[in-house]
Parts: sequence; structure tokens; C-alpha cells
Amino acid sequence: MPNVPKSEFVYRKHMSVGEADAENDQSFLEDCFVDIGDYEVLCNTSAPQCIVLGRTGAGKSALLEQVRRNQERVISIEPEELALRHISNSTILTFFENLGVNLDIFYNLLWQHTFAVELIKIEYKIDSVQKKDSFFSTVSSLIKGNSKKQQALSYIEEWGEKFWLDTESRIKDFTEKLESNLKQTVSGKVPGIELKISSGKSLTEEQKSEVIYYGKRVVSDVQISKLSKIIELLSEDIFNDPQKKTYIVIDRLDENWVEDHLRYKLIRALIETTKKFRSIEPVKIIFTLRTDLLNRVLDQTRDSGFQKEKYDSLFLTLRWEKLQIKSILDKRINKLLKNKYTKNDVFFDDIFPPKLDGLRGDDYIIDRTFLRPRDAIAFVNHCLIESEGKTEITGSIVKMAEKGYSYDRLESLKYEWFVEHPNLEKYIDMLHKMKKRFKVGIVDNSIFDKLIEKLFDQDTSRADDVVKLAYEYINNSYPKTEEILTELKQKLFFTLYKVGVVGIKVDGVSSVKWIQNRTQDLNYSKINNNSIIYIHKVLWRVLAINTTDK
Repeated sequence: MPNVPKSEFVYRKHMSVGEADAENDQSFLEDCFVDIGDYEVLCNTSAPQCIVLGRTGAGKSALLEQVRRNQERVISIEPEELALRHISNSTILTFFENLGVNLDIFYNLLWQHTFAVELIKIEYKIDSVQKKDSFFSTVSSLIKGNSKKQQALSYIEEWGEKFWLDTESRIKDFTEKLESNLKQTVSGKVPGIELKISSGKSLTEEQKSEVIYYGKRVVSDVQISKLSKIIELLSEDIFNDPQKKTYIVIDRLDENWVEDHLRYKLIRALIETTKKFRSIEPVKIIFTLRTDLLNRVLDQTRDSGFQKEKYDSLFLTLRWEKLQIKSILDKRINKLLKNKYTKNDVFFDDIFPPKLDGLRGDDYIIDRTFLRPRDAIAFVNHCLIESEGKTEITGSIVKMAEKGYSYDRLESLKYEWFVEHPNLEKYIDMLHKMKKRFKVGIVDNSIFDKLIEKLFDQDTSRADDVVKLAYEYINNSYPKTEEILTELKQKLFFTLYKVGVVGIKVDGVSSVKWIQNRTQDLNYSKINNNSIIYIHKVLWRVLAINTTDK
């Protein structure tokens, strides 16, 4: 360390360069944030990018935290505070949805209603009856003579005091209103119907048709025209100063704030609503999504009316280069050590070995990450733990730290992908003690047979393609099994590629492809017996990989 004799400096217990999640990393995040161009784009209300995409640990929450910290007018919405359990537990809504009544319009309006209220409240600082009355007076004079915008104002008045309640109460009230309308309409038009989940099974086909017809009518009539006029009112008459920017930010949509089937529909509705609110120029709705969660949302809610291409411009995908990760580590190490043990700046190269296994010290560390800030921070923290009581971080200390770090990354992968690939641990275990790179064709079929046996007793309700193919293999005979086994190998290695565990060189003329590469043109069908699999260095230690070139 610069100007500090090694005999005087000792690494202490609990030394750290930050926490894994942004919420608990405030101290370091404030001083050590590295902007790679995403922050400026995100804060530009004219730029379409507003959905921050990335894997776990890519820095999505950190980016939103910067918006909260540095922008004057920010509305934070917490998913768990939206009272969506009320929707999930609604027997009436479940009854209609089970019959095939599409509630997507309702989910869209739910977000529109929530955002409209939050924007009006922040613009007019409404926290009392007097300020609410002042708002009505001001806006009424602005739109005098415009009957369509008067309709928007009447929508707000119809909700009365409830319009200004907290978000949770408003959503509950909004849902109860729809439930009441559905109940009254169907009970009046189709007598003798009980709106219980189990009742749908006992309906005649004629009754079902009638219930679906009236249910669709009620949902379609949920104030659509008036709410669309509110967006117009907000855009043209209220938020018309381009210099006065307002942000609505939503994080942690990947957590368990509501059951998965409803969460997917609500997230899709949020994506559609966000696009609608783009017409309000000084306003930007920003939210984060894990890449795998977005893919599940699109897969689970797919229909002819939703085309992902129309929404691509909204996505801001976080990608990091090695030098940018190094910059994060430099800043955090400097914050940890400068002014405590030396007055000079202290960077990564000052405390880590210059060479490790023939590589630069920073390359050794960063090569064992998925090019995500969280991984690099975690590895350095493991090194600091192993350095407790020592005067320097040596190569042997880094190697000791790597063992615990590698295990933690494996556990993190299993957790990150559990919903989509609940058997990922079994797929990764197949690589145990293998060479760091190998051809698909040299893997003995007995290894795949053992994997298939392990997968055969798994729950098929959440089975991914690999598990489905394992069942197909067991339930068929030669020569059909040969065809199934080939596809199973392709899907297995493609899954390991998708989660970052392996890179794949498809043939002799192609380059090694990793999921973090910018160009993603690898399809499972391209994988063949001559394709070379490269196991990611992050898992070499935990999987006891043979790293020799022999």
C-alpha cells in the first residue's frame, strides 16, 4: 500500500468493499457509483429506455437508487404495498378468469389509475381536503370548454375522497368496484349463478356463454375512455413544462409480492402502461426487470396482441466491460482504505498481487465473474476475509478466498434460476471433475443416463425442456431414444450456456460464445458432437475442474 509500511498495516475483521444488494450498500454506492452511460439515458425523459434489464447483480437497483438520490421529483412505488394480494385472493375475479374472461384491460387500468393519482398528488402537493379542492379549481379553469377533459376530471370526482387515499387502499377500492359490477351484472342477467371458483364447473354451456359475455362487457366498460382522457389531461395541461421532470420508479418486481401467474400479467400490463405514459414528455416511469423474468412474462402471457418488437426501444440492458468492473473495484477499495491508513489513493493494483497464474491480478479476479459488479465485489470481500490479521493479500490468499467465493456463486446461480430451471443443480453437477473444455461427443452416455434417472422422479408441473426430454427418453425405445438423447444434450448444454455456466464454440470456424456477449445468435440446434464446451472459471474450484491442458 502506498507510503504505509507493511509492518504497520493489518487487514482487520469485517473489512468490506460493500454489500451484495443496493439497499444495504448505501455508503459505498453513494461515493463509488460508476456510470457507464446508462444513468444519463435513464434520466432523459425524451429517451424511450425506461425498463432496466439485467441479470441478478448487474446493478439495476443501484441505477434506480442514483435516480432517487439525484433527481428532485421521484415517486417510489413498492410492489408489496400495492394490495395485490386482494386481487389474487378474489374469488369473483378468479371465477371469471377461469371461465376465460380476459382481465388484461383491468390490470392495465389498475396501473394507469395508480400512476395518474401519484402524478397529480406530487404536482399539486395534495395532502389535505383544501389542496384537493384547490386542484379541482385550478384544473377546471384550465380545461374550461373542453368536454372530453371535463370527463377526465369527473372521473377523479367520482372517486371522491378515496382517490387520494394511499396506493394500497386505492387499488383495493378499484378492485372491489370491479367485483361489485361483475356480481351485480351477472346476477341480474343470469339468475341463480353463484360466483365461486368451484361454481364454474357446474354451469351449462349456455350459462357459461352468458356469464363470459356479460363478464367481458363489464371489464371492457371499466372507465377506459375517461382514464385515457386523464393521460391526455396530464400531458397537455398539467405536465407541460419540459424542464420540470418527474420520475416514477419501481424496483424488486422479481420478489414474491404476489403469486407468479398474476405477477406475470401485472408486469405485462405495466410494460404496456409505461408505453402509454410516454406521451407525457417530462414524466418517466422507470422499473427494473431480471432478464429471465421478462422472458417468463412474455412466454406466460403471449397472445396475438402483444409483439415484443414494439417494446424493444423501452429496454435498457445493462452490460459491463472488464475495465468498468475494475473501475468499480478501484473506487470501493479507495473508499475503504484511503484516509484510514494512508492519505494517498489506494487502488486494486496497490493491494492485490500483480500476477496470478500468469494473468494480471485484476484479470484473474474479473475472469471469475459473470461480468457483474456483485460478483467482483463478492470476490474481493472473500479475499478481505481471508486476509484478516495479515499485512498483505498474497496469491495463496486469493486462491483460498476463491474456494468460498466459487461455492457462493454456485448457490447464487441455483437461486437465481430456480423458477425456470429447478433442477439446475443436477445439470451443473454433471460437470464435476470434468476438463475445463471438452467436446460434446466425448462425454460418455452413461453420464447422461445417470442424469436422466435423477430427473425422472421430478415434479413435471414446472419441468423445463431438459426434464420433459428425460421423461420422453424413459418412455420410448430405440431408435427413437437416440433422437431424443441428441436433443436432450443440445437443450442441456444450451441451458448451461443461458445461465452463464458454460461458453460454447459451435464449430471450428466460430468463436466461443458466452451469454454476456453482445451478439446472441446461438440456438440450441447448432450444438453438435464437435461443439466445444468451456466451463466458466467462476465454478472451477467448486466443481473441482481439471484445468490442465493435457
